[in-house]
Amino acid sequence: MNQAGAEHTVLIVDDDLDRAAELAHRLSNLGFETCLASSDDDVIDMLDTGFDSIVLDLMMTREDGIQIIRHLGEVQCDANLVITGDADRRILSAAERLARARGLRVAGSLPKPIDEQRLHGMLESGVLRASAGSRSINIQVAQTELLQCMDEGCIDVLYQPKIDVRTLEFISVEALVRLNHPDHGQLLPAAFLAMAEESGLIARLTRAVFLKTLAQTSRWLDEGHALQIAVNVSPLLLSDLDLPETLADLADRHQIARRNIVLEITESWVNEEPISTLDILTRLRMKGFNLSIDDFGTGYSTMLQLNEMPYSEMKLDQSFIRNATRDREARAIVESSIELGHKLGLKVVAEGVEKQEDWDLISDMHCDEGQGFFIARPMPGVQIPAWLRHWNSCLGRR
Repeated sequence: MNQAGAEHTVLIVDDDLDRAAELAHRLSNLGFETCLASSDDDVIDMLDTGFDSIVLDLMMTREDGIQIIRHLGEVQCDANLVITGDADRRILSAAERLARARGLRVAGSLPKPIDEQRLHGMLESGVLRASAGSRSINIQVAQTELLQCMDEGCIDVLYQPKIDVRTLEFISVEALVRLNHPDHGQLLPAAFLAMAEESGLIARLTRAVFLKTLAQTSRWLDEGHALQIAVNVSPLLLSDLDLPETLADLADRHQIARRNIVLEITESWVNEEPISTLDILTRLRMKGFNLSIDDFGTGYSTMLQLNEMPYSEMKLDQSFIRNATRDREARAIVESSIELGHKLGLKVVAEGVEKQEDWDLISDMHCDEGQGFFIARPMPGVQIPAWLRHWNSCLGRR
């Protein structure tokens, strides 16, 4: 029996009850507890039961699967969602994107007849992602709470390793901010980042994360570990003409080489001040920082940004990596993006590497670096040296 499934409950939504019962039987044999629903009303009524996952038939005869997705988003359902159906692959992919846009946690989609092994894998991966982020789902921190947490030093930074795909060397980490809330525990950025941007606290939050990361990097250097660090920078800060000097001064004070710092800037934003943005990004590069276009492929003006802004790295969005092993269109996007990045002289990083198949795919496509749960989950900085020793021992290195 699968241990992940033993405590995992699955709601199967399908108005073909015979087919739903057959799937429930197969999942039960794998150790999952199952319940059935055949309508939108049934789903909403049963959500209070607290399901870990929902397997939704998009193409039901009497029900509208898209409407159910809309309603799940409206009630802020935190269950892991798998979308199935007798539909064209592109329709299923569009439904996935819609569900994510409505704030749902989507493990993926499967055409019918359902491949049991792939469904099992999606449900298991949902267990991992849920355990990493369950305390942040449906929680939105108020401005006063965020300010109090910042005043009391309740900002934590975790670090997720990135691996050179060709040499398997551990060469860099991404700094990931967490908020230690007095009532809700450790929260992911989804619970507080939007409020930080709306309230004008994002500059202070970014500075706190940058300082903590520099201090940790300095400690690693003292222990003999020279790692490149990646720090997320909100696009809202790209109107601050003093930003390059501020970050350069902080790096110099901690004696961290600027060439070992990557500033990740999300691509999914509308650049309303292109001249000042170009000014700031150019000066950051001139001061020695590396710049990464984050979540590549999800934004509004991808090609324009690549052409006009002085990026040194492209980071592929995890949604493409997650789907590329089973979705021809997603695979084509990943392959062409890696090729484009290399032709432009950019380092290409794949995030969301969660399975052996994901790693094999980015390796075959000659991606430069990989990041994701398959390699390592985010961890406190103090654990990085031990993880590095473990990684090297697995590779037979000292």
